[in-house]
Amino acid sequence: MAISTKITTSLVPTITQSLLFAAIKAAMTNAGFASTYDDYTSGTDLIVVYELVVDGSKTFGKVYLRIRLTTALVVAQQIFTAWNTTAKTGTNGSTEATYTALGAATTITFTAFNSTEFRLVVLTQGTALIPLGLVVPENKQPFWDLNSWAYGFFFTTASMAVLRGVISTNNPYANSDFDVSLVGNSRLTNINSQTGQPDLIKGLILLSQSNQGVGASFSEDIGIGAFSTQTRFTDAIPPGTSQIYAIIQNLAGGIAIRYT
Repeated sequence: MAISTKITTSLVPTITQSLLFAAIKAAMTNAGFASTYDDYTSGTDLIVVYELVVDGSKTFGKVYLRIRLTTALVVAQQIFTAWNTTAKTGTNGSTEATYTALGAATTITFTAFNSTEFRLVVLTQGTALIPLGLVVPENKQPFWDLNSWAYGFFFTTASMAVLRGVISTNNPYANSDFDVSLVGNSRLTNINSQTGQPDLIKGLILLSQSNQGVGASFSEDIGIGAFSTQTRFTDAIPPGTSQIYAIIQNLAGGIAIRYT
């Protein structure tokens, strides 16, 4: 599994809808989306669609992410199994997720991660965090047949505690959303008194919200740790290794992604 690249960019005030839209698209390029699949205006909303090929030989081997930006600087995203560029409509769409409205007077930072598992842009402004993009956990269940069901997810909230796929009928568990194990767990709060560093648990599991067990799991390039006293986007280095993880959430049970 290739380790993620990490590229950070920013957008300074005054922030407008068009400037933010352009900055999001530039950051998505850094996250590995080489081109847009569709790019258009609907009413006053600016919309861009990206294609991610998981396995082009399979019926549902591609997923499509639609990112929508309003004039109030509210970002939303949604995932589909297909996208019609003429009709501007998708197939098997998930419920759309919307995030905290951004402000026009404060700098926005975009941290892009690019690997086979992560095509992710973490957008931050002050305490606000918006995770944009798609993730494809390395280990899906053997029965998860891409000729029957799509595979690919996005984070639904700033907590990054839930990953959402396409509509539930196109899913082996008949649910669109999966809980990410241990995110926000209060047992992961304090620095380890023996090492003087925050513990980091490598590899995360997606749990079915229909209570059927494990939907998938990530490689060790994503972790979760005791980051409540840390600073966002600083490095976490597991003791005895030279591996470097960027702390995404400075929270108890916060997510970190390896980039070195």
